Amino acid sequence: MNYQLPLFEPEEAPPTVPEAVAELLYDEATEILVAFSGGKDSVAMVLYLLDLGIPKERIILHHHEVDGRGEHLFDWPCTPSYCKAFAAAFELPLVFSWREGGILREMYRTNEGLQDVRYEQQDGSAVVLASRPGSSTRRKFPAVAADLRTRWCSSVAKIDVLSRVIAHSYPEGGQLIICTGERREESPGRATYKAYEKYRANTKKRTAIQWRPVIDFREKQVWALYEKYNVQPHPCYMLGWPRCSCQTCIFSSPNTWAAIQQIAPWKIDYMEAIENDLGHTLYHGMRIREKARRGRSFIPPDMLQRWKTEAMGEFTSPIFPDQWELPAGAFGAEMAGAV
Repeated sequence: MNYQLPLFEPEEAPPTVPEAVAELLYDEATEILVAFSGGKDSVAMVLYLLDLGIPKERIILHHHEVDGRGEHLFDWPCTPSYCKAFAAAFELPLVFSWREGGILREMYRTNEGLQDVRYEQQDGSAVVLASRPGSSTRRKFPAVAADLRTRWCSSVAKIDVLSRVIAHSYPEGGQLIICTGERREESPGRATYKAYEKYRANTKKRTAIQWRPVIDFREKQVWALYEKYNVQPHPCYMLGWPRCSCQTCIFSSPNTWAAIQQIAPWKIDYMEAIENDLGHTLYHGMRIREKARRGRSFIPPDMLQRWKTEAMGEFTSPIFPDQWELPAGAFGAEMAGAV
């Protein structure tokens, strides 16, 4: 089926770039870093930057590996290869960062500090950023809450990692825009976000601005950019997922856990074993297996046959498909909610 999604309806005005951001955005001395998950909003940011006429040479994609290059318990196994395929197709540099051991290692932290941060530079060399010694204990799942102090998976595996990499790898005296893909449409919490603000690594000698380019985009505008550039979405969308966060995202609905049970039952087994080991459940008063039992998988049978292998392995499909398809997960609402 051929789709022609309008990027903007006649009554809608395209979003404008804030003046303070535009001054940096169109300054050739400014480097533009895109926090690139491989999900729809991060892809839309890149396509929107290209629409704005930003040269590819000034854009760098930065991906966080939340499993710390260990077993793909939380993330989709195909995500790193999808990110690499996208970057190669658009001739954009891509770097990776992670905290040693990822989310799982942090869950088991006992009488110690945070694990070290690692990242790859554009030349492929690896850098280790040592964390401060400590003596605190975690031994629990992240809380299903908005507060990053208890929903620590985002702060420990993504936000803090990027902040440390920028502070270490971008020299003072430089100019940097960090693009992140939150959209106000996603949740009441994100509806209050600013379009731009000083980034936490901004100093008197380093200009670092966090800009949310698609903050005011509707989901239809995101998919319209995909269609315009003929970009193959991440396999999880083809399987019916509406968001490309962690595969085992703590905000997953019962239906989503049922879908995970269908394509990756070992992950349910593993999460159950962790609950037993830590004596702590992800959901208050409910075991993970019971959560999955209460749902019903939403994966379309034809998509399961076409995309399961790639979703749970390596992404090998072309980024520019012969015929673009609106994915099964478009405009879905199976996740419990973004924060």
